[in-house]
Amino acid sequence: MRRTLQALSLAFLLVLMVSGAAYGAQAEKNVTVTIPVNGITVNGVKIDNSHIQYPFIVYNDITYFPMTYNDCRFLGLETEWKGNTAGLAVEKTGITAAYKPQKASAKNGGRYPASVPDFPVKVNGKTLDNSKEQYPLLSFRNVTYFPLTWEFGVKEFGWDYSFDGQNGLTIRSTNLVLEQKPIANGSIKKAYDDIDNVTVTDQYAYYEDSKGRIIQAPLANLSRTKTVYQLPVESYGDGQPVYYTRLYVDKGVAYLFYHIGGAVMGADFLIRLNDDGTTSQLQNSYTRVKTFGDKSFSYWTGGAPGAGNLFMKSGQGEPKPLGDPDYLYGWAWRTDVNGSGGSGTDDVYLVGDDLYILAFPMMKQGNGTTGIYKVNINTNEVTRISQREALAFQKEGDFLYYQNEGDLYRISLTDGREELVQQLSKNPSSVRNFAILNSRVYWQDDTNNILYNAAGENVNPGAELDDLKLAGDNDEYLVCTFKETELSKYRIMIFDKSGKVVFKTSDKAYGRNIFIKANTVYFYNITAGTICVGTLNETVT
Repeated sequence: MRRTLQALSLAFLLVLMVSGAAYGAQAEKNVTVTIPVNGITVNGVKIDNSHIQYPFIVYNDITYFPMTYNDCRFLGLETEWKGNTAGLAVEKTGITAAYKPQKASAKNGGRYPASVPDFPVKVNGKTLDNSKEQYPLLSFRNVTYFPLTWEFGVKEFGWDYSFDGQNGLTIRSTNLVLEQKPIANGSIKKAYDDIDNVTVTDQYAYYEDSKGRIIQAPLANLSRTKTVYQLPVESYGDGQPVYYTRLYVDKGVAYLFYHIGGAVMGADFLIRLNDDGTTSQLQNSYTRVKTFGDKSFSYWTGGAPGAGNLFMKSGQGEPKPLGDPDYLYGWAWRTDVNGSGGSGTDDVYLVGDDLYILAFPMMKQGNGTTGIYKVNINTNEVTRISQREALAFQKEGDFLYYQNEGDLYRISLTDGREELVQQLSKNPSSVRNFAILNSRVYWQDDTNNILYNAAGENVNPGAELDDLKLAGDNDEYLVCTFKETELSKYRIMIFDKSGKVVFKTSDKAYGRNIFIKANTVYFYNITAGTICVGTLNETVT
């Protein structure tokens, strides 16, 4: 902290933003508070105290701050209301949230009634007797307010704060503080799932406007907008631009995906959005494309898939068939008593001259199961390397990981040896998804979408996993996003290679819009409606 604890003495706090009257708290249930007129800055944000629903207030010559859901998390605190009997619990956890004020219906000013609540309160696990506090908690506009005393502000919450005649009150918390960048144009169109269609890299923001235009704006000056792409008109309907769209970022590159036409006769388009304002069309059908250096691999994932669907293109040359034509490539294809079917997958890796991809022996006698195959790009030799059925896999280091029923296996790329890593679940059909970070396992339960770690611990109790992906310059972070449910404490969690949480927030974001470069995270914050940037420099758990 910038000052010694002596500088934060009670005598100093008593003169913070002094109100015109003082009231004895101990004997009163109903009190009068005032709205301070001095400046207030919290985590670098200047608070418009005159126009927000829950302003800072002054009582008994002490400034009080609102313990709203968002304001607490903005300052690194979590709150839980447990009813009138159990009361309120407040805990410093290092959680992060963007600042999102609620505007007042009328300008604040003058004096207002407040009350001294009598429900139980716990702060960092310690019970507080509000009736004996010199500066008690208050209830104002049905929100609990805490006094900005040394006991709470410094000792319990770890904040650093100061006051001077020029700047007023300044508070700085120790949690990760997000830099917020509002997009100047207010006509952001929502994607097909009713989420603002926005994505961000470390240099630019991209968003779809109301006319179906894709707008690029530099983060350094978001008012300098540029149209880089115009979405086509839907092939059927009311003449409006296609609505099934999604902007996202992958490895620092922004992409636009959209679908045009019907499910069978339509097509998927994938457009790369380049920093110089140009665009590159990567896909205009149900053919998926994976690029590694100057080589690209394509495979059909539309309706009525057929064997021999894998092609390779080198440089500017023409695509050529790759592998054994009797196999269906790039599909998580399953055959059982109910028939056969599947879907395309992006699990493709090039290691030296070998392409690792899912394949199914569609034209082989007796067929078989989908597995991980190695396809030599020079000889077309195809070799199955997974002993069991595999419908998804991930490469980390010199290993390929895949899940079969409730078990996780890995295959060595050096000697081909396959081994059981661990049993994830005793229920063979309960594992939906998994990710590996520094040999640490995270997996999603298919029944209730809970995210577990390798020890079988629920990493976000009460939450349902929405998506998980690796991020960072060398995939050194795991980004997890969660559905917006009532019991979910965190909407985003980021783990580092040691398994520690380095970022957690109650704010919502689309998982594929979260980008990490070095130790800086960039994302569009759906909750706050702003672009957020923050530094992942400390472990928060």
